[in-house]
Amino acid sequence: MRDSNTLALIADHPTPLAWVAGRRVSRAAFLADVRTLARRIPAGGAHFNLCEDRYRFAVAFAAILLRGGASILPPNRARTTLSEIAERHPGAHALVDERDLSITLPVIPVTVDGTEHAHNAGATPEIPSDQMAVHAYTSGSTGQPTAHSRSWNSLHVVTAQALRRFGLDTDGGTLVGTVPAQHMYGLESTVLYALLGPCTLLAERPFFPDDIRQAMAEHAPANLVTTPFHLDACLRAGLIWPRAARILSATAPLEQDRAQAAETLFGATVREIYGCTEAGAIASRETAREPLWTVYDGIALTAQGSDRVAVQGPQHPAPVPLPDRIEWEDAQRFRMRGRLADQLNIAGKRASLAELNRRLNAIPGVEDGVFIPPDSGQDSGTARLAAIVVAPERSEAEILAALAETTDPLFLPRPLVMVEALPRSATGKLPRQVLLDLLDQHGQCA
Repeated sequence: MRDSNTLALIADHPTPLAWVAGRRVSRAAFLADVRTLARRIPAGGAHFNLCEDRYRFAVAFAAILLRGGASILPPNRARTTLSEIAERHPGAHALVDERDLSITLPVIPVTVDGTEHAHNAGATPEIPSDQMAVHAYTSGSTGQPTAHSRSWNSLHVVTAQALRRFGLDTDGGTLVGTVPAQHMYGLESTVLYALLGPCTLLAERPFFPDDIRQAMAEHAPANLVTTPFHLDACLRAGLIWPRAARILSATAPLEQDRAQAAETLFGATVREIYGCTEAGAIASRETAREPLWTVYDGIALTAQGSDRVAVQGPQHPAPVPLPDRIEWEDAQRFRMRGRLADQLNIAGKRASLAELNRRLNAIPGVEDGVFIPPDSGQDSGTARLAAIVVAPERSEAEILAALAETTDPLFLPRPLVMVEALPRSATGKLPRQVLLDLLDQHGQCA
């Protein structure tokens, strides 16, 4: 009889757990790999999960749990970042699947590939529900990594909510993910949907449009787990795409017209996930048709002032204020009007950073672009915005003229820097410091 204070490490489904190098890997074979790796991991504590291969990441994640520990998910692999985080977790090891990864931490190589002898796998392991499973670190505004931890119960709850919302609890299929497993969206939507549901994860992470197309064709109809950045690249690629089962998008707002174009291209519904580091994934919408977000089952919203909303559900011990400007419709539905930190104030005039970025990227010929707000310490009367733009067929003067048609002169970028590509992360994000470094390389400053 199962202990009521524990939760299963893996769901009991007949579907394969993973596709690895074109081979199906059963759940029994996965558990055999997990037990083999767990014997090499120190008990308790927390350990870095730096595996790039999604199957090996999943094995490392489960093996760390089995040893009573939690996976540390850093925002990047810079040696300074890893060293700063490691100071908070004495005894942490790094589980890696790359031989040439240069780090100063003690390393545990992960080489499993689903071929471990899987006979007599034994009972499915149970994990204490209150055990911390993840310490996900993000880079805060100061540059110091900030931790957001999740218990095993919290991950179980949000996974069950999402599987029901997207119809994946009964109709699994293969998860083709363009996002890394180290990101919370990637962990939840490309690893946990397989561990705790009937889905099958793909070990590889296709990044470029033709690689994504090939992966989807080999596993059609697949579930594409992606970002607006990757969807835009697919829309521009000029390829013939296989039909998808469904498309999930997160990490940045998705415009309605892009969602409609993606549905036409892939022949499937696009569902956008709303989440934040503070509360995790909590809501979704069919962006092509729905302006409102609907929270997952069991979650409720409560208003906290004119534009603040808190969320509470079975994964939240206490109400969690959301970091966005929320227009509260009722206890289950809302509109998102931008980040609370998104509002700019220059010389007494206000504007939305998200809206400025939307206008910039709507200019014909602009392939990618972003505004960079001034430092928060600058005087609002003298502060200036900068912008970095990818537009091979347009000039700086043409872009500024197009912006001037819809934008107050105070919010026109000075400078506007033209580049061949923006330094986006694997999830399509643009860290502020990286953008400032890029401006500095071009002899400009925000």
